[in-house]
Amino acid sequence: MRRISATLLIIALSCGAQADNSTAAPVATPTAAATPPSAPLSLAQLIDRSLSANPDTRAAWQRSRSQVERVGIAKSAYYPTLDASASLSERLGDAAVPGAERQTQLGLNSQWLLWDFGGRRANLDSTQQTLAALQASQDTASQQIAISAVQNWFAQLSARASLEAAQASLLAAEETAKAARQRQLIGVATREDELQAETALAQARLTLIQRQGELAASAGRLAVIAGYAADTPLALDYQDNGLDSLRQEASAQPPELKQLLTLAQERRPELIAQQLRVQANSSELDRIAAQARPRLSLSASSNNSRDDLSQSQGGQVALTATLPLFTGFQQRHQEALAQSQIAEQGIELARIQQQVSLDVWLAWQQFSTAQARITATDSLLAAASESSRAALARYQAGLGNLLNVLTAQSNLADARQQHARSRFDFAAARLQLAQASGLLVRDTAMEFRQ
Repeated sequence: MRRISATLLIIALSCGAQADNSTAAPVATPTAAATPPSAPLSLAQLIDRSLSANPDTRAAWQRSRSQVERVGIAKSAYYPTLDASASLSERLGDAAVPGAERQTQLGLNSQWLLWDFGGRRANLDSTQQTLAALQASQDTASQQIAISAVQNWFAQLSARASLEAAQASLLAAEETAKAARQRQLIGVATREDELQAETALAQARLTLIQRQGELAASAGRLAVIAGYAADTPLALDYQDNGLDSLRQEASAQPPELKQLLTLAQERRPELIAQQLRVQANSSELDRIAAQARPRLSLSASSNNSRDDLSQSQGGQVALTATLPLFTGFQQRHQEALAQSQIAEQGIELARIQQQVSLDVWLAWQQFSTAQARITATDSLLAAASESSRAALARYQAGLGNLLNVLTAQSNLADARQQHARSRFDFAAARLQLAQASGLLVRDTAMEFRQ
């Protein structure tokens, strides 16, 4: 079973990791009143806290632990049982038998099922396969929580970049408004030009306020995901977040779709879980079928009885064969029910297989689009920046008009937004493609590879 570590999330688009069959215990759940960390919170620490704070991961772990005990119960059927008994009785006398008689009895009884034609084996297989299915489902829950944490991390990055873009646009609008006022004072510009520049400045201020609100909302969501109250101020460590290398990776060849589709069918935890459920139901059918077969048991007992007049002791050993002859058609109905459940789970397996293929296809398309956008927005930002500088310079020199300046600045503001958004979208698309392909894996060292 591959699990998301409480200390790491690896995104690998070209390789995977070996399976891990252990079940990790969840750490204590942080509360809304938890003390914020003294040091800036890294992406690894955010994933760690998100996994420990979310109740879904803890519930999934508890379900796995319960099933572990069911496996233990199934294994116990292979061992003999031993019972001890003791009794003390007293019979009161009557006219015919004066006085009273006191009797004590001590006994030991042992039962051992020697052979049941595979019934115990099938039951153990069923419980073990169900456990593996629950562990795979735990993988799915952990992946979704880790993905949400990473997505909100990059959403915070995107909100910060958008705020910086709005601040830059405000500075440009202030410079343009200043130039318009100066030109109007010396009589080379109209009052209309000045009002248009002031309107653009007011719009830039409004946009800045909106971006500040978006950043605050993003910070609140990030705090809640990490197990804190929404208003908890969190310092974040944005060093080595992988975004600086995106430009180089954006020019690389996209991964092979066919390979990703194959990997997804092999590695997606929800698909693995459903396959194991089908196997568990098949084992359950074997267990039910074994109930109609003979059972061979060994029993032994020892008894010691004593009363006021005598004492006796004895024991016996018996080998017993049991063959069910008629159970009121219960056996037939149980087998029919198990077969129906197998068919139902098989249909669900086919549905999940189709959904997995669709997930990979959509994620691959999204990734390819985001990969192209990050390169295109680099060019767009460079061109819009140069156009804005040229338009403002011409206007300040008295060679251009204000409309050209405002248009160029509006285009630049939009280019900044698209550029910031494209970097986040590319990172999110890579994450989604890795998840859809079953390549979110657990290892022993923390590294987030963009």
